[in-house]
Amino acid sequence: MNKSAVNSDHFTMADFYDCPEPDLFAKAEPLYHFIDDWRSKKTYTYRRLLKTAAGTRVAVEDEPLHPLRHMIMMASNNYLGLNCRPEVKQAVCDAVQKYGSSMCSAPFLSGTYELLQQLEKKLAHFEHCEEAMVFSTGYQANVGTISALARAKDLVLIDRLAHASVVDGCHLAGCAVRSFKHNDPKSLERLLKATNEKHAGKLVIVEGVFSMDGDRARLPEIVGVAKRYGARILVDEAHGTGVLGPTGGGAVEHFNLHGQVDLVLGTFSKSLASTGGFVAGSRKVINYIRHYARSYIFSASPTPANVAAAHTALTLIEQEPALRDKLWENVRYFHGALKARGFKLFPETPESAIVVIVIGSDKLLRTISREIHEANLFVNSVVYPAVSKNASRLRISLSASHTREDLDQALEILTFIGVKHKVVERGPHENPANSPVCA
Repeated sequence: MNKSAVNSDHFTMADFYDCPEPDLFAKAEPLYHFIDDWRSKKTYTYRRLLKTAAGTRVAVEDEPLHPLRHMIMMASNNYLGLNCRPEVKQAVCDAVQKYGSSMCSAPFLSGTYELLQQLEKKLAHFEHCEEAMVFSTGYQANVGTISALARAKDLVLIDRLAHASVVDGCHLAGCAVRSFKHNDPKSLERLLKATNEKHAGKLVIVEGVFSMDGDRARLPEIVGVAKRYGARILVDEAHGTGVLGPTGGGAVEHFNLHGQVDLVLGTFSKSLASTGGFVAGSRKVINYIRHYARSYIFSASPTPANVAAAHTALTLIEQEPALRDKLWENVRYFHGALKARGFKLFPETPESAIVVIVIGSDKLLRTISREIHEANLFVNSVVYPAVSKNASRLRISLSASHTREDLDQALEILTFIGVKHKVVERGPHENPANSPVCA
């Protein structure tokens, strides 16, 4: 490979994961040129610069000195639209006024404060658990919880599409790890049947809603299998909290499994309009995790602003079920309209606020993503290593705050570009003059 002239059309991110040269920095140079070429072709749609809050309409700076793009936002996981609610912003201001910008300390030292403790109690009640603890990020919650509990003699069983934080938590723990076929209880059972008795403890980890596919875990069956073989169960509710269940409790609540799942884990960066993470469970187990989770012990406490935002957002979720109703109205409308136009969607019926349009080819995805961007629609394009090779896709996140006008404009853009690139065979607007791309 000529490092100084890498044609991005001929490579993917998978090609730069490793290189044979002994210098561990050597692989950085070809990737640098790959990304540079990718950017030069205007198809690199990552790290776009927002000049406004991540609401349903955003201003984005393409390049310095260029006019701002005013775009429909369908990439943020702001499922209930709470990040700009006046109540949330006021709570943030009040918390900073009272506690300052940071406690500048780890929780075990001088980083535990009243508002943080109140949030932990509120989360425990919300998840029907005895106790909860808060981490500075959702990633740290998974890494810390798994590595605190699992030892070299233990076995952790994870879904093949497990989030990177789950995989990294297992690596840090140094435990035995087995992955079962995606969302397949029978595959999990085969692994548990074959488990050697030398494994002292078994932990099954699944996501209530899988982040890159948007499908729900087959939780009742998975919980049943785990219990038959004496395994503990952890459910990551990152994308289920606020979205699923009668009160927004997530997949565990949706399937009426309170009391049957050992640990419920989640993040603040989706429906809770903040940054942070948590795990909830029995009082004794949470106490153990507090004292052994390295990502908790050796990190600064979450900021008062983040804690206040999450606390207030959780209150709004409890008080305003209409937000969830509106979200699901939008999800069903948008998913149904895309399906009617012939898009290849996964899952085929809506199971969460995530809509996935499967593209497959990295090269085609780059072209489509840029055209969507130029039509002023902001969606995520996902490639390896976030998903498997040749599984590239558009990942759309819907919000309760999206208006019907937002949804219809996005549908027009996606349909026109989809027909153009034969991702769909036809759409309701065959005439390019009707497309916002040509407006």
